[in-house]
Amino acid sequence: MPLEFQEIKGNIVSVKASGKLTKEDYDQFVPRMEQLIEQWGRLRMLFQMDNCQGWDTHSSWDEFKFQLKHRKDLKRVAVVGDARWEKWASMVSRIFTGADVRYFDQDQAEEASTWIESGW
Repeated sequence: MPLEFQEIKGNIVSVKASGKLTKEDYDQFVPRMEQLIEQWGRLRMLFQMDNCQGWDTHSSWDEFKFQLKHRKDLKRVAVVGDARWEKWASMVSRIFTGADVRYFDQDQAEEASTWIESGW
């Protein structure tokens, strides 16, 4: 599955994206995230992009709708990637979410984890 939950520790969620994300991925992702939001309130997310090839049209729209609906439900989002478009996408997502969104290169993955786990 190109979009999978790696680990959940309280209000900290680690998600890994690989390949091309599809509507089917979001059909599984969104209900799980909404369940976690219901359970924990505001979440912190480590979003790891590993050989991610982007989103298809439907999943892009689903991502946009999720960010608008849950703009106050994410506290921090650390995006870890290795491509310029991934950094650009994380910057654009700041517009649509109330979360503090930061981009980290793959070699900064440990720093991203520390940032997600620190502060509240």
